[in-house]
Amino acid sequence: MRKLFLSFSLIILIPLSLLSQRRYGQIEKSNANSGAILLSLGTEYCFADTKKSPFSQGISDNKEFSLGYKAKYSNNLGYRAQINYTTVTGSDGVSEIRNYDFSSKIWQASIHGEYTVNLGQIFNRLDSPNSIYIFLGIGLINTSANLNYYQRIDYNYKTRKNNETDISAVIPYGIGYQYEFNNNFSFGIEYNLRYSFSDYLDGFKPPYPDSKSNDILQGFSFIFGYKIF
Repeated sequence: MRKLFLSFSLIILIPLSLLSQRRYGQIEKSNANSGAILLSLGTEYCFADTKKSPFSQGISDNKEFSLGYKAKYSNNLGYRAQINYTTVTGSDGVSEIRNYDFSSKIWQASIHGEYTVNLGQIFNRLDSPNSIYIFLGIGLINTSANLNYYQRIDYNYKTRKNNETDISAVIPYGIGYQYEFNNNFSFGIEYNLRYSFSDYLDGFKPPYPDSKSNDILQGFSFIFGYKIF
């Protein structure tokens, strides 16, 4: 939870600093409104109830794809609407007595508010193909997990059955970089966190009454865009 709070605080402080710079004339407004179709490909990790670090899982088993639409306005604000499909895995490892592992398929629909700054406006007050942005949104997440574990009599597992879906709210936020080419195409990289209001992204919930830790998705994506106006 502390890492989540620190990452969220950092992402919030960045736009506050940029807004202050624009207020005092250090950053100019964008020149025009625009809209673009986006496709993203990346890898995602699920911080859940398994004992083994999610980063030890193979990237080939942790995929993220999304399709969306992004609108940007002349005041540097904008929004993005998108649908994500994600596959994630997790494991206790062979040394753990319960030997729990999972693989989940996750669908997400969300809308994000964005604030974008052209890097040229920061350093020399001229437009540049380079820009950075931060985003914060809200959405719904649908999860279906396949489970494999050793059932212990003295451990009251709380699980979703195989292929039983779980639906909850999710708050996605993060920061990204984008480069715009002259032919309306763009390319970027994005770091994202998705805080879910569910403890069943891995299909499993600890039996402890004081367990209140929800599952979190974290990852990086490559963003491909095409400007339509």
